[in-house]
Amino acid sequence: MADKKKDEKPKTLKAGGTEHVVKKNKKGDVIVDHAGNQGKWDKINLTKKGGSKTVKQGVKAVKSWHKNNPHRSQGR
Repeated sequence: MADKKKDEKPKTLKAGGTEHVVKKNKKGDVIVDHAGNQGKWDKINLTKKGGSKTVKQGVKAVKSWHKNNPHRSQGR
C-alpha cells in the first residue's frame, strides 16, 4: 500500500518585522516567501539551503535565522 503524503498547510509568521509565509511547492520543497516584498530575494528554498523537510522545520529555521540576524537600520 502506498504511503499517503500528509498535506501540510502553509504557515504565516511575523519575523524580523516582515510577514513570512512558509509552504511547500509542487515538488515538495519547503519555500519561505517574504510576503509584500518585491525583489531578488523574495523566495528562498529552505530544503536546498538548510535541509528543511517539513513546514514546521521551515518555520523553526526562519525564526532561528531572524534571531541570529536581527534587523538593523542602515543609518546605525
